[in-house]
This record gives sequence, C-alpha cells and structure tokens, in this order.
Amino acid sequence: MQIRLIARYMAGCLLTAPAATASAFHDTSEDPFFEPLPVVLTVSRLPQPMQDTPGAISVIDAGLIAATGYRDIARLLRLVPGMQVAQERGNDQWVSYHGLGSDFPNQMQVLIDGRSVYSPYFYGGADWGALGIGIDDIDRIEIVRGSDSAAYGSNAFLGVVNIITKHTATEAGSTVGVTLGNQGVADVSARMVTHDGPLGLRITASHLQDDGSAELKDGRRIGTLNLRSDIRLGNIDELTLNAGFSNGHRGNGYEGTLFDGSEPRSSEHQNSHLHARWLHSPSPDEEWSLSWYHNSESARESWSADSHRNLDGTLGAYPGLRAALLAAPRLVIDVDQDRDSQRDNVEWQHRLRTSEQLQLVWGLEWRRDELKAQALFNDNHTRSQQEWRLFGNAEWRMAPQWLWNAGTMVEQIEGDRLRLAPRLFLNWQPDSATTFKAGYSRAWRQPTLFEREADTRVIHPVYGLLQQRHQSNPDLKPQRIDAFELGFIRLLPRARGSLDVRLFQEHIRDYIMREGLPPMLSAADNTLADPNFFQRILGGTRWSNSTDTVRLTGIEYQLRVRPWADGDIIFNHTMIRARAADPALEATVAPYSASLTWMQHLGAWHTTISILRMGPSEAGTGYAGSQRFKVDAYTTLDLSLARSLRLRNQTVEFRLSGINLLGRHQELVHRPVERLPQYSGSKIANPIEPQIYLSMRTRF
Repeated sequence: MQIRLIARYMAGCLLTAPAATASAFHDTSEDPFFEPLPVVLTVSRLPQPMQDTPGAISVIDAGLIAATGYRDIARLLRLVPGMQVAQERGNDQWVSYHGLGSDFPNQMQVLIDGRSVYSPYFYGGADWGALGIGIDDIDRIEIVRGSDSAAYGSNAFLGVVNIITKHTATEAGSTVGVTLGNQGVADVSARMVTHDGPLGLRITASHLQDDGSAELKDGRRIGTLNLRSDIRLGNIDELTLNAGFSNGHRGNGYEGTLFDGSEPRSSEHQNSHLHARWLHSPSPDEEWSLSWYHNSESARESWSADSHRNLDGTLGAYPGLRAALLAAPRLVIDVDQDRDSQRDNVEWQHRLRTSEQLQLVWGLEWRRDELKAQALFNDNHTRSQQEWRLFGNAEWRMAPQWLWNAGTMVEQIEGDRLRLAPRLFLNWQPDSATTFKAGYSRAWRQPTLFEREADTRVIHPVYGLLQQRHQSNPDLKPQRIDAFELGFIRLLPRARGSLDVRLFQEHIRDYIMREGLPPMLSAADNTLADPNFFQRILGGTRWSNSTDTVRLTGIEYQLRVRPWADGDIIFNHTMIRARAADPALEATVAPYSASLTWMQHLGAWHTTISILRMGPSEAGTGYAGSQRFKVDAYTTLDLSLARSLRLRNQTVEFRLSGINLLGRHQELVHRPVERLPQYSGSKIANPIEPQIYLSMRTRF
C-alpha cells in the first residue's frame, strides 16, 4: 500500500513537469515574491544551494530557534520531517531519524561546528541533555535527512545534525536573559561579544534548571561556560578557537523497581572540549582547513540494589518466588555506572572550484576514542579505538539542467577491515524553480566499544557472581544500509515558499539488536544452591546481528510558505512503513508524524504556535525480553508569545512560552517499569507534563 501511495505521489509530481518545462529559463529571481533557498555546507562538505545537494536537508535558522522559545535543542528537531523525538523523562531526550532506536539512539552523527559529539561511552549516540552549548549561540542547524557516510563516515548512518554557532563577526554587544516557570524552571544566561581589531571574542555562561515531572526524580541543574574566538591572521587566513565546560546533576531512576534495580538517584556529569581550526583561503574558489579537537566526558552514577526491596509490587503475582527471595539471605549490591571517555580528532580538508562546472572537496581524518568504565567491562582497563578516513566529494554540472554529485568515504576502524561508503546523485533542474533528485548511497555503522566488548556483572563480595547482565560479542559485524532516494523541490514564488519532498527505500542488513541469553552460570560462579537463581529472574543480554533485512519505505515532505505579510507557515509530514521479521523491531518506527507551525509578526508582538503529532510506537529504553509495550499516538501543542519594549534606551524582550499544553501524555516506554503492577492500568510511568515559563532578555 505504501509503495502504491508513493507511486501515485510521484506520478502527480511528474505530471507537473510539462508545465514546469514550459516555463523553463524563466528567471524567478526577478519575481518580487521570490526567495531563494539557503546555501548549506553539511551534505557534501561543499557550499551548495539546497536544490543542488545530493539528498534532502532541512535548515532551522536562528529566527526559528528564537521564535519557538524552546529551552532544549532536541525539541527543535520535532520540526524536521522524519525525525522521531521523544522524552523518557524531563531531562532525557530520545532523538532518532526514522526510529529504529534503542536505549540511546546511535545511528545519526551529531556535530557542533564540525566537532563530533557522538559519544563513545555507554551505548553511543549523543547526550542531548548535556551538549554543552548555549541555544542563543546557534546560528543555524542543518539536518541531513538520509545517510551521509560518504561525507562523515560510520556514525552518519541515517543522517547528520550539524549545529553551527554564530561567527563573532556577525555579533556585537552583550545579552542577559532570565527564565522562570512551573516545574521549578529557573534559567539564567549571559553573553558578551567584543572585538579588538582582527580579534572577535564571545563568552557565554548559562545555568539550566528545572524539577522535571512531579512524579519522577528527573530534575536537572546544568551549568555551562563557552568561549569562541575568531582572529584574522591576514587577508587569507583565519584561526577559530572554541572551548567549553559543562557540569551538572540530573535525576534518574524509578520508584518500585525489583531489587531497586533502577533506584531513584542523581547522576553527575562533566564535559569539556577544546577545538581549534585554521582556514586558509587563497581565493574565493579555494580553501584549505586544518582542525583539531579534544572532547572529555565524565559521569558519576551509583546506588545500592537490595534483594529484599520492592518484592510485593513486582512479584505479587508470584508468591512462591517472593517467598523464596525473602527466605534467602539479604543481598545488598553497590551498583556503579561511573564512566570516563576521551576523544582526539584531527582533520585536514581541501576545497577547490576548478571551473564553473566543477567543484571538489577531499580530506583526511584521524580519530582516537578512549573509554574507561569498570561496571561496563568488569575491569579498570582503558579501552581505545582508532579510526582513519579518506573522503572526497565532487559536484559536476554536466549541462545547464543536469547536475551530478558523487562522493565516497574510505574508512578503516580498528578491529575491522577497510570499508567503502559511496554515494551518487543526479539532479535534473528543468527550470530555476524546480529540481528532481535521484540517488543511491551505501553506509556502515560500526559497533560501539560497549556493543562489542561489554561484560557487565553483578558480583557480591561473599556469594560471588550473581548475574551476568550483558555479555560481549567479538563477532559482532557492522550494520549496512543501502538507500535509494527520489527527491522533488519546487520553489513557490507567489507564496514565497517552497515544497521539499523525499521518497526513500532503505535496506538495512546485519542490523545490530539486543537479544536475551539463557542462564549460563555454574556452581563455581557463586555459593548459592542455585547459581542461576537471579539470572533466571533478571536475565542477560548481548548485542547481535539480525539475520533479517530491515526495510524502511516512505515519504516525507516539508511545505513552507509566507501567505501574508510577516506570517510563516511550516508543515511537515512523514509516513513510513517498516518491515522486519521481528514485529518488535518494526514497532519501534512510528508509522507517521506531522507538525504544523505558524509564526506571525504583528508590530512589536511575535507569536509562534506549533501542533505536533506522533504516531504509535514501541520505541523506548530498557531491555525486557519478550515484553511488548506500545506508546499510543499523541498530539501536543507548543505556544510562544513575545513582546519587545524599549526601556531607558534598552530593548527588552518578554516571552511567554508553553510546551505540551494539551495535557499529560507518554512519549517513550521504559520497559522494565511498564510491567510493574502499579502501571498496569492507565497510569503513566513517565508522564510528560505541560510546562509554562516566562523569559526576559535584554541586549546592551
């Protein structure tokens, strides 16, 4: 059915081609309502207008970021077609493209000014709650919708989110902001931008605070300090330095879990980075760059598990098992999930335009990740992994209406053989307002250190090994995607807008998934009469490759128009059909999602309203074997109303914002909690509640 729908949609697009061709070579740039699409940098590493890129891309600019009033970067991605974004709890965002996520979705590269924040610790992915960047520092966010490993390697398996901060040359003055609201919201930020000859300097300090849901321990207190320096070293050279430090506490855990296996607790994190980049531009058609960065991440999280805790609620239906546990000796186990990671990365890149028809980029990258986590690997060793990449992308205008994009990434990751990630796209542009795209790409996602080498155990100092929670799998293979894509972009001059459509078919082989393992402990492992007693209750897992091909087929589009003065409407819609042998895997992909945003300026007032709709899914966290839990489809409303005033020669903006205004709902499953008796009815284990806050910001 999905294939027929896509075929009918493309047929409708193609029927418009004769009319488009008839108006070919009409210069829409002379139309007073014409607004060209922005130039983007992320897709191929080449500066290209959106209609020239090999694949689909969305841009969230500074104006839209400010208009939403959002406090979290991840929430902005709900306004992008194909993104599946949810909250497990108030301080933890779950972000994926086309679903297929696990506890921490790790199939999408996340960059800040080209620096990867795709974390090497735990399951991988990005820690959206601690990116260490002020939202006011962002110039724009470029989101590549589709595999981009040809430009960024293994982690760009399903897409790329590139957060680009403001150049100091585009700013001046200082800003102070305060935000207060329900749920304990109390944010403070201060920014200072100064210039001295060729030097531009920005310092940003912020504190983010709230208490999260009233029913969960999910508050947060996060402080961040960032510095950016841009200095001109002459007419053709520039040096940029970014540095940052973030420290915070976040609430985790749930009441009532068996043995206090996920006891309510606080976790502390510290993140820091240093990023230096040199640009050498001998001409407008050539640029050399050399960059180095160092990321450091640290987390401290511990609690105690008790074999006699919460037995009534969790084992009420199993009186025999409950009695056996109460009769057994009481065991208290210290749980330690501390972890530390480091990353060093060096990249050299050369961009060159050889003619009006051809521009090229190529480069080299080296990376080293280190991870130390005693609880994850059952030792105190520091594990490391090195990566080497050679990449190249070319844009060739074969004829005025035909544009080729070709690229590839040659990647060598320690412990694996050489991998090749190619991409080829052909864009047909019958006139300056219409573009059709067709392309193919192949990508790989390497297993994380945890997925391949984990050895997580529960050990008692007297009784020995009680449970092997997670086992290593040295034979784990990287997963592969072959993606086929059709695209259509149409500028709408009279509506001062555009329509961007992407049709896709993605085949994923050797998909990395979590599987349960049978009890395997022996009498030598512990002194209990039954060495597998706790193993049978709690189970064990490991990561493995699916023998089935996962297929994703669908359509997504964005319509953006300005139908009247100072008013913008943005509509996003996605429909996906997931097919896999495992029904639980299919169910992690929401079959549809949509958002409708209206922004309106009226004098000194600015209003933004967003209606967000997410289809049903079983996406979530925490492995629970064969247990199946579905989050129902939900609709929510976000609102932001701003007013600018002039007070004593100062411009002050007041903004009233609210999210989740249609009431409490659930967005993500935490599976071990959902099977507790207290949540067997309609009660939500992790409710997402309305949040309303008032912000004041002034510039001087």
